Amino acid sequence: MKALSFRTPWVATTVEKLLDLPVSTKRAIIRALERSIEPKKPGRKGLSDRFWSAYGAWDSSETAEELAKSIRDARYDRNRAVDL
Repeated sequence: MKALSFRTPWVATTVEKLLDLPVSTKRAIIRALERSIEPKKPGRKGLSDRFWSAYGAWDSSETAEELAKSIRDARYDRNRAVDL
C-alpha cells in the first residue's frame, strides 16, 4: 500500500490508527462522514420558526384608526344585548 502523506502530523497519526480498524467500523465512519458533508435538508418548521415567519406589519388599506374601529364594532357585548 502506498504511504499516505499529510501536512499536519496529527492527521497522519489519526489515519494510521483508522487503517488498523475492522472493515465494518471503517464503513460506519465513512457513512457518518458522508452524511456530515451532504447538504442539510430543510426540516419541518418548529413552532418558533412558524411564529417568527408570521411576524410582520398588517397589510391593509385601512388606517390604524379605521382598523381599531372595525374591531370595536365587531365586538359583541351581552350586557347591551339584554332588553329589560
